Amino acid sequence: MSANELVVEKDGPVCTITINRPDKRNALNVAVLVGIGDALKSLSDNKEIRAVILRGAGEEAFSSGMDLTDSDGRAGEKGKRGPAMQSAREGILGCPCPVIAMIFGYVAGAACDLVVACDFRIAADNARLALNAVKIGLVHDYQGIQRLVNLVGIGYAKEILLAGEFVDARRAREMGLLNFTVPRDELVPFAASFAGKLAQNPPLAMAGTKRVMARLLSYQRPSPEALAEIQASVDASWRSEDTREARRAFAEKRKPVFKGS
Repeated sequence: MSANELVVEKDGPVCTITINRPDKRNALNVAVLVGIGDALKSLSDNKEIRAVILRGAGEEAFSSGMDLTDSDGRAGEKGKRGPAMQSAREGILGCPCPVIAMIFGYVAGAACDLVVACDFRIAADNARLALNAVKIGLVHDYQGIQRLVNLVGIGYAKEILLAGEFVDARRAREMGLLNFTVPRDELVPFAASFAGKLAQNPPLAMAGTKRVMARLLSYQRPSPEALAEIQASVDASWRSEDTREARRAFAEKRKPVFKGS
């Protein structure tokens, strides 16, 4: 990770983690994902931090998703990208403090998966969110699909995943994908105020509540047979001609032609 690509700042009981790659719309690379996971896991033993804000630098994008130019991530889910993404998600889910995603502008793909994993999502009115793996011929990670279904319900989850289109802040709030939407110039103070209120709550009670909710959802883990079938579908999508065509079309700046193979 280049210097300052991930900025961790502590202000009293609130820690802010900023993805600091504005020249690339805060695209996620392997190093940044690992850094997010490490930063959040380090808070497990920190008695002073009571709330976390995760954001992207600037006001154009929370994050545009995975950086497709990242050399460490080119091997896809079977390379370093998958474990790095899992590290970041586990950091969010396992953090004893509530984690707030503060969203300006675009949040797409893997970045949206991280946002869904957060405890709260607060967005400016210029936010646009998408889980758009289907647009490049891929099947989204099953744990990400499961978390999305738990958050918004099966109907809205299908709309988000199968259409693969960006959803504006108003529609995302209607779906339950966002907790709050505020005018763009009010986002930073609103998120800071909300984090401050959370930080006043008893930390053991908040950590315990997160653990209870996680355990209540643990029954959803698929059987080994179902998991193997799920993984086969994901792996097949990574090997498909449609995925290769999507990448060629992206590089050539044209509309892809999918053939279902």
